[in-house]
Amino acid sequence: MDYEKVIRFLEMYSRIDGNVHFLKKCIKGLHDEYYTQLSGTNYDGLPTGKNNISNVTENLALNIPDGVSEGIKSYEAQISELQKLKAEILREISRLKYVQKSVIFDKYINGLKWEQVAVRNHYTSRHCKNIRREAVKCLAERFEKNETISKFKITA
Repeated sequence: MDYEKVIRFLEMYSRIDGNVHFLKKCIKGLHDEYYTQLSGTNYDGLPTGKNNISNVTENLALNIPDGVSEGIKSYEAQISELQKLKAEILREISRLKYVQKSVIFDKYINGLKWEQVAVRNHYTSRHCKNIRREAVKCLAERFEKNETISKFKITA
């Protein structure tokens, strides 16, 4: 895997939770719009009605567009894939040497600037960038061997 792609995965890591939260909101919106109108069994004007019981659930299921359930399944699959990706990225980062792991975490997971990374790790910012370069080379090899990460398609 090339250097730039590893950097994109590392930069993407901190946004995964936000993406999962957004997808869950989309699922909740679809559920609220199409599935929460269930109120159980509806009686038609008892005691003056003719005892015709209508099944609200059945009527509601017939009125749901075809693409809604597929959309929900698609969102759930994306959530599962993102959570699995996040776990695998974290697993591969945790296998680095301590100094490399510390620089990678500070820069990409915690989102610090290079000067802040340098202060926290007691190095110059230039040396931290050198440590990052070596860590990314190690991660490139590990990401390539990791099936979950290597098969994941990064979208814009």
